[in-house]
Amino acid sequence: MNLVQRIVAAVSLSLAAAGFTVNETGLPVPVERAAIMAALLVMTPEMEGTVYEAYPDTGGVWTICTGHTLGVRRGAVASPEQCEAYLRADLGEAVDFVMREVPNAPLFSKIALADFAYNLGLRALARSTLLQYAKAGLHELAAQQFGRWMFVAGRDCREPKNNCGGIPRRRELQRQVYMVRL
Repeated sequence: MNLVQRIVAAVSLSLAAAGFTVNETGLPVPVERAAIMAALLVMTPEMEGTVYEAYPDTGGVWTICTGHTLGVRRGAVASPEQCEAYLRADLGEAVDFVMREVPNAPLFSKIALADFAYNLGLRALARSTLLQYAKAGLHELAAQQFGRWMFVAGRDCREPKNNCGGIPRRRELQRQVYMVRL
Protein backbone atom coordinates (compact mmCIF):
# COMPACT_ATOMS: atom_id res chain seq x y z
CA MET A 1 0.00 0.00 0.00
CA ASN A 2 1.54 3.33 -1.01
CA LEU A 3 1.44 6.45 1.16
CA VAL A 4 -1.56 8.03 -0.60
CA GLN A 5 -3.51 4.78 -0.11
CA ARG A 6 -2.52 4.72 3.58
CA ILE A 7 -3.71 8.31 3.97
CA VAL A 8 -7.05 7.47 2.33
CA ALA A 9 -7.37 4.42 4.60
CA ALA A 10 -6.69 6.51 7.72
CA VAL A 11 -9.38 9.00 6.69
CA SER A 12 -11.85 6.23 5.84
CA LEU A 13 -11.30 4.48 9.18
CA SER A 14 -11.60 7.73 11.13
CA LEU A 15 -14.85 8.62 9.41
CA ALA A 16 -16.24 5.08 9.74
CA ALA A 17 -15.55 5.15 13.47
CA ALA A 18 -17.76 8.26 13.66
CA GLY A 19 -20.48 6.72 11.47
CA PHE A 20 -19.65 8.54 8.24
CA THR A 21 -18.16 7.67 4.86
CA VAL A 22 -15.44 9.41 2.90
CA ASN A 23 -17.94 10.38 0.18
CA GLU A 24 -20.20 12.37 2.49
CA THR A 25 -20.36 16.14 2.35
CA GLY A 26 -21.26 18.45 5.18
CA LEU A 27 -19.33 16.50 7.81
CA PRO A 28 -19.59 17.88 11.34
CA VAL A 29 -16.50 20.01 12.04
CA PRO A 30 -15.16 17.78 14.86
CA VAL A 31 -15.50 14.68 12.65
CA GLU A 32 -13.80 16.36 9.71
CA ARG A 33 -11.01 17.67 11.97
CA ALA A 34 -10.45 14.18 13.39
CA ALA A 35 -10.26 12.71 9.87
CA ILE A 36 -7.72 15.34 8.79
CA MET A 37 -5.64 14.67 11.91
CA ALA A 38 -5.77 10.91 11.25
CA ALA A 39 -4.44 11.49 7.74
CA LEU A 40 -1.71 13.83 8.91
CA LEU A 41 -0.57 11.41 11.61
CA VAL A 42 0.20 9.03 8.74
CA MET A 43 1.50 11.57 6.21
CA THR A 44 3.54 14.07 8.19
CA PRO A 45 5.80 11.72 10.18
CA GLU A 46 6.56 9.83 6.98
CA MET A 47 7.75 13.06 5.37
CA GLU A 48 9.46 14.58 8.41
CA GLY A 49 10.98 11.66 10.27
CA THR A 50 11.44 11.86 14.05
CA VAL A 51 14.66 12.84 15.81
CA TYR A 52 14.80 13.10 19.61
CA GLU A 53 17.82 15.44 19.78
CA ALA A 54 17.71 19.01 18.44
CA TYR A 55 19.35 19.56 15.06
CA PRO A 56 19.47 22.38 12.51
CA ASP A 57 17.17 21.53 9.61
CA THR A 58 18.10 22.14 5.98
CA GLY A 59 17.17 25.80 6.37
CA GLY A 60 19.23 26.15 9.57
CA VAL A 61 16.23 26.22 11.95
CA TRP A 62 16.69 24.26 15.19
CA THR A 63 14.26 21.37 15.08
CA ILE A 64 13.36 18.41 17.26
CA CYS A 65 11.00 15.46 17.13
CA THR A 66 8.83 15.42 14.00
CA GLY A 67 9.53 18.90 12.68
CA HIS A 68 8.83 20.87 15.87
CA THR A 69 10.67 24.22 15.91
CA LEU A 70 9.04 26.48 18.51
CA GLY A 71 11.55 27.28 21.27
CA VAL A 72 13.99 24.55 20.21
CA ARG A 73 17.62 25.16 21.16
CA ARG A 74 20.88 23.37 20.54
CA GLY A 75 21.31 20.45 22.93
CA ALA A 76 17.58 19.91 23.57
CA VAL A 77 16.42 16.31 23.94
CA ALA A 78 12.80 15.10 23.88
CA SER A 79 11.08 11.89 24.88
CA PRO A 80 8.75 9.98 22.54
CA GLU A 81 5.81 11.27 24.61
CA GLN A 82 6.97 14.88 24.25
CA CYS A 83 7.40 14.38 20.52
CA GLU A 84 3.87 12.98 20.22
CA ALA A 85 2.48 15.96 22.14
CA TYR A 86 4.42 18.45 19.98
CA LEU A 87 3.24 16.74 16.79
CA ARG A 88 -0.42 16.72 17.80
CA ALA A 89 -0.35 20.35 18.94
CA ASP A 90 1.53 21.60 15.87
CA LEU A 91 -0.66 19.64 13.47
CA GLY A 92 -3.77 20.82 15.30
CA GLU A 93 -2.74 24.43 14.76
CA ALA A 94 -2.25 23.81 11.03
CA VAL A 95 -5.57 21.96 10.72
CA ASP A 96 -7.50 24.68 12.56
CA PHE A 97 -5.96 27.35 10.33
CA VAL A 98 -6.89 25.48 7.14
CA MET A 99 -10.42 24.74 8.35
CA ARG A 100 -10.94 28.45 9.11
CA GLU A 101 -9.45 29.66 5.84
CA VAL A 102 -11.02 27.18 3.40
CA PRO A 103 -14.04 25.63 5.14
CA ASN A 104 -15.61 24.55 1.84
CA ALA A 105 -12.54 22.91 0.31
CA PRO A 106 -12.70 19.16 -0.28
CA LEU A 107 -11.49 17.02 2.62
CA PHE A 108 -8.30 15.75 0.96
CA SER A 109 -7.43 19.26 -0.21
CA LYS A 110 -7.56 20.37 3.43
CA ILE A 111 -5.22 17.52 4.37
CA ALA A 112 -2.64 18.61 1.79
CA LEU A 113 -2.96 22.27 2.80
CA ALA A 114 -2.53 21.42 6.47
CA ASP A 115 0.63 19.40 5.78
CA PHE A 116 1.92 22.31 3.68
CA ALA A 117 1.19 24.75 6.53
CA TYR A 118 2.89 22.43 9.01
CA ASN A 119 5.98 22.16 6.81
CA LEU A 120 6.32 25.81 5.73
CA GLY A 121 4.38 27.67 8.40
CA LEU A 122 0.96 29.27 8.55
CA ARG A 123 2.25 32.61 7.27
CA ALA A 124 3.68 31.04 4.11
CA LEU A 125 0.34 29.41 3.34
CA ALA A 126 -1.62 32.55 4.29
CA ARG A 127 0.17 34.71 1.73
CA SER A 128 0.36 32.09 -1.03
CA THR A 129 -1.35 31.95 -4.38
CA LEU A 130 -2.04 28.32 -3.48
CA LEU A 131 -4.41 29.40 -0.71
CA GLN A 132 -6.03 32.07 -2.88
CA TYR A 133 -6.81 29.49 -5.57
CA ALA A 134 -8.12 27.04 -2.94
CA LYS A 135 -10.40 29.73 -1.49
CA ALA A 136 -11.72 30.48 -4.97
CA GLY A 137 -12.42 26.79 -5.61
CA LEU A 138 -9.85 26.67 -8.42
CA HIS A 139 -8.50 23.32 -7.30
CA GLU A 140 -6.60 22.34 -10.45
CA LEU A 141 -4.71 25.64 -10.31
CA ALA A 142 -4.18 25.30 -6.56
CA ALA A 143 -2.71 21.82 -6.99
CA GLN A 144 -0.21 23.14 -9.54
CA GLN A 145 1.06 25.65 -6.97
CA PHE A 146 2.71 22.97 -4.83
CA GLY A 147 5.38 22.67 -7.51
CA ARG A 148 6.42 26.28 -7.00
CA TRP A 149 7.59 25.67 -3.41
CA MET A 150 10.87 23.85 -4.08
CA PHE A 151 13.35 26.09 -2.29
CA VAL A 152 14.87 25.97 1.20
CA ALA A 153 17.04 28.88 2.32
CA GLY A 154 17.35 29.98 -1.30
CA ARG A 155 18.52 26.56 -2.51
CA ASP A 156 16.64 24.68 -5.22
CA CYS A 157 15.74 21.30 -3.72
CA ARG A 158 15.42 19.72 -7.15
CA GLU A 159 19.23 19.86 -7.36
CA PRO A 160 20.78 16.87 -5.52
CA LYS A 161 23.78 18.91 -4.35
CA ASN A 162 21.48 20.99 -2.13
CA ASN A 163 20.64 18.04 0.13
CA CYS A 164 16.91 18.73 0.39
CA GLY A 165 15.50 16.20 -2.06
CA GLY A 166 12.65 15.36 0.29
CA ILE A 167 11.00 18.68 -0.54
CA PRO A 168 10.13 17.85 -4.18
CA ARG A 169 8.82 14.44 -3.07
CA ARG A 170 6.72 16.08 -0.38
CA ARG A 171 5.29 18.69 -2.74
CA GLU A 172 4.32 15.96 -5.21
CA LEU A 173 2.65 13.99 -2.42
CA GLN A 174 0.80 17.13 -1.30
CA ARG A 175 -0.34 17.72 -4.88
CA GLN A 176 -1.56 14.13 -5.20
CA VAL A 177 -3.40 14.23 -1.87
CA TYR A 178 -4.89 17.63 -2.70
CA MET A 179 -6.52 16.13 -5.79
CA VAL A 180 -7.88 12.91 -4.23
CA ARG A 181 -11.60 12.73 -4.96
CA LEU A 182 -13.44 9.56 -3.98
